Amino acid sequence: MNVKRALVRGLALAIMASMVVLPLSAEAAKSVRVTTGPESRLTYQGTKGDTTIEGGVTIEYDDVVITSSSATVNIDAGTALLSGGVTLVQGEVTVTAEVMNIYLKEDRAEFSGGVRLTKIEPQAEMDEEGNPVTTTITLDCSTLKISTATQDFDADGDVTVSKGGQVARCRTASYSSSERRIVLEGDVSITGEDNESIRCDRATVYTDRERVEAEGKSMEITFEIED
Repeated sequence: MNVKRALVRGLALAIMASMVVLPLSAEAAKSVRVTTGPESRLTYQGTKGDTTIEGGVTIEYDDVVITSSSATVNIDAGTALLSGGVTLVQGEVTVTAEVMNIYLKEDRAEFSGGVRLTKIEPQAEMDEEGNPVTTTITLDCSTLKISTATQDFDADGDVTVSKGGQVARCRTASYSSSERRIVLEGDVSITGEDNESIRCDRATVYTDRERVEAEGKSMEITFEIED
């Protein structure tokens, strides 16, 4: 092992040791694990300074796993800026983007640049044999803010939401995990699997069932009837 690589690994171990516990308050602390790739480069400026990692990094805490090409971490503030092929995985949720800002003490993250979120959503109804049914929700947007505590999120900029054979487009979208619904706003258009469509100002799409509620000053519904 050469001296340079040994130094990098030593610094990485020092960072991981420093980041094992991030003080959130007098009552709580968050355990965070940071690992680097085999050819990573690292600059360490103490717990109160920024630590820069290039060449591959993985951050793990609670049930969240984040990977990216590079990261700038501030241990004292409990923040990290990740860029280059960013992926966050938490249970049934996966988010990919070019850039991610994460706020560990606040259990929230912000994504930008080619954002895509996929979520496997349990359905309210069972299949014919009484087995649980799931569907995959896919959302594309310009920016996304998500709570890693609740998985609620707000999406903005050229939003597209796909669910089964249904595709919705709008300017902004907000998801509530407890209510299993996405509220779409701004030039909303929804197309169903049978080519039926709805245009409105605002719509609520329920993610655990086949239900849409539309509203606005003017609405347009289009459908086809076979001869």
